[in-house]
Amino acid sequence: MRRRPRQSRARASSQALQEAFVRVLLDVGWEKTTVREVVAVAGVGVGTFYEYFGNMQALAALVVHQHVKALAQQARAAARRSAGLPLAQVVAVQLEAQAAPVLEHAALWAQLFALERQVSTREAFARQYEAWVELWRAALAAAADPPQHPAVAARMLHTMTYGSVSQALLSRGAAGVEGPGLMAELQRAAQAYAAALPRRL
Repeated sequence: MRRRPRQSRARASSQALQEAFVRVLLDVGWEKTTVREVVAVAGVGVGTFYEYFGNMQALAALVVHQHVKALAQQARAAARRSAGLPLAQVVAVQLEAQAAPVLEHAALWAQLFALERQVSTREAFARQYEAWVELWRAALAAAADPPQHPAVAARMLHTMTYGSVSQALLSRGAAGVEGPGLMAELQRAAQAYAAALPRRL
């Protein structure tokens, strides 16, 4: 962002632009999303847009970041709730917290995953990747029967979760992905992997 909104009216304008961006994105797709259309939906002027964002890519990057941040907050809350439970339950809870909300809003997340590849730098992607691995590691380490190497297991479980969901949406689109079926397959694969992990003595 060019500058962070500090007053309530400024925050409302920034939020309106983000919400309008999502609406336009879902309606016409990224290639046809324009500043003029976003500000028209948001009910603000073009000048207000450029007060906060240098270009459409900057707004897109913020929207991706905010949605990923909200998803991570849900996953952290789920990890706190599952602390002390058996490993199988910890894994199930994390999958539900991370994958189910994405599949519930598959049309939006299909667009966000595609945008992520266009507007995020490699460094930003790597930071997010490691943050999700750490989230998994902390959740696994807090299980009643934690794996012997939670960091290694975390990396694989994140790869399974993020990879299966994002690749399904990117390759088949939201209409081509049957959410409950994909969740069931992901749970089956992740639970089989977790069951084979050596436990900490």
